[in-house]
Amino acid sequence: MAAKRVAVWLLSLSIGALAGYATVVAFGTSLERYAVDLNFGVLDVILNNFTFLCLAYASLVWIWLDFFLGTEMLPE
Repeated sequence: MAAKRVAVWLLSLSIGALAGYATVVAFGTSLERYAVDLNFGVLDVILNNFTFLCLAYASLVWIWLDFFLGTEMLPE
């Protein structure tokens, strides 16, 4: 069961990152346009719109992988 849960997390994060990058490419823009200029150093990378886009895709994939693989991380 633990291996399935690790697989769900890794697959959802990697698919989320790929889907986020594919969205940026599909709209013909660049990652710099999604950057947030807050002058906080490392927080500028974390508080980036691209990060939230990838997180949204990853959460959708995580929910479906949890359902199909039967890891039961979400309560019924």
